[in-house]
Amino acid sequence: MGMIKTQKEIIEISKMAELISQLLQKSLAWVSPGITTFALDAMIEAEIDRMGVVGSCKGYAGFPAVSCLSVNDQITHGIPDDTLLKVGDIIDIDLVIKKNGYFADCSKTIGVGKISNEASHLISVTEECLSRGIKAAIPGNTLGDIGFAIQSHAESNRFSVVRDYAGHFIGLDMHEEPMVANYGSPHKGMKLKPGMIFCIEPMINQGRRAVTTRGWDVRTRDGKLSSRCEHMVLITKTGNKVLTSH
Repeated sequence: MGMIKTQKEIIEISKMAELISQLLQKSLAWVSPGITTFALDAMIEAEIDRMGVVGSCKGYAGFPAVSCLSVNDQITHGIPDDTLLKVGDIIDIDLVIKKNGYFADCSKTIGVGKISNEASHLISVTEECLSRGIKAAIPGNTLGDIGFAIQSHAESNRFSVVRDYAGHFIGLDMHEEPMVANYGSPHKGMKLKPGMIFCIEPMINQGRRAVTTRGWDVRTRDGKLSSRCEHMVLITKTGNKVLTSH
């Protein structure tokens, strides 16, 4: 895969980013107490079909659904099932779509009804981590600068950063190398250049960063909450352009 995307590729990937932003916004609006994650995924799949795109997650290495719906202590890759959402839960909706060989990926965590102050603070700090990571994503900086911006803000708020999973380059495939870690050291790692497109997706835990993975299911080892949000970012000559929106 070309790490530096051509102008045509940037245009087509940007179109997909607009579509997934619309899909994610609709999906978030469908979250309510009493709905199961399976029912939510079915609504998302119906919308994907209506849009004329493909839900890339379904069938990927055997994953059975078009969306990853991770609730409370689930960090990522939550498989939709009969889990009933209830007031006070938090849920991350992570979506990937493709069309004509171009991919887009986006996610966001929201609360179900009224949530605790602690859960709300976790979600807010995660969003702030994403914003700081994006701010560091400029030509001449490095992947380490992005990771450091995310890690330092999370840890200054006494949260921890998941290190087992990370962001990634994207556009001509769902996951392209290299990974975009949510931790790191300033000025370390690959230098950012115009034409690069990647996903920044901080995964921030309320407690320790240790995870427990069983098949697809990834949870915090201490059972505390985890929040994640994700944007696709294009490096430009003068800075960056966020291709997705929540």
